Amino acid sequence: MEGSIPPMPWDKQFDVDEALDRAKDIFWEHGYGATSMEMLLKAMRINRGSFYDTFKSKRDVMIRTLRRYSADDRASVIRAVAAGKSPREAITAVFRGMIDGSRGSQGRHGCFLVNSALEVAPQDEEASQIVREGLRDVERFFAELIRAGQEKGEFPKQLDPTEMGRTLMNQMVGLMVLVRSKAPKSVQESVVNQVSTFLA
Repeated sequence: MEGSIPPMPWDKQFDVDEALDRAKDIFWEHGYGATSMEMLLKAMRINRGSFYDTFKSKRDVMIRTLRRYSADDRASVIRAVAAGKSPREAITAVFRGMIDGSRGSQGRHGCFLVNSALEVAPQDEEASQIVREGLRDVERFFAELIRAGQEKGEFPKQLDPTEMGRTLMNQMVGLMVLVRSKAPKSVQESVVNQVSTFLA
């Protein structure tokens, strides 16, 4: 159209959420430190001008992807695995799903939240806060299942839901580290067996 001004090369001409999802995948596969700017730009499918027009830095992208994963992806996956099952079955299914899911393309890289907790959070307070919030959500999720199971008679009344929620969260983190380190399946399975013992 005559008189119109063509967009400048650095104008934002991409879907930010899609770009963040792609960034998450590259961070997930290679880790934050090993992901170069060139790798990140290629994965996000944007040029350097568009990147700096939208994001402050590689760290800014990491924080955004971590927050997005913690708030949406992680919670939806766990709840989807547990849906339609009794409380005891749901808890077992969550742990079993981690082992079975490790055979997938992303599963073999472990949990994005836990990976970030190990690599990024110790040096970055904002990342550490996101990780802590995510893990507290996991605690509350398990505590809700314990309470529901007690009402149904599946779990002993003497179990403290809050403490058991924290215990199960710790077991889950341990299992995810084992998955990430490619520990033998028998070692991973032992975590599931321990969980069953805790709930007896």
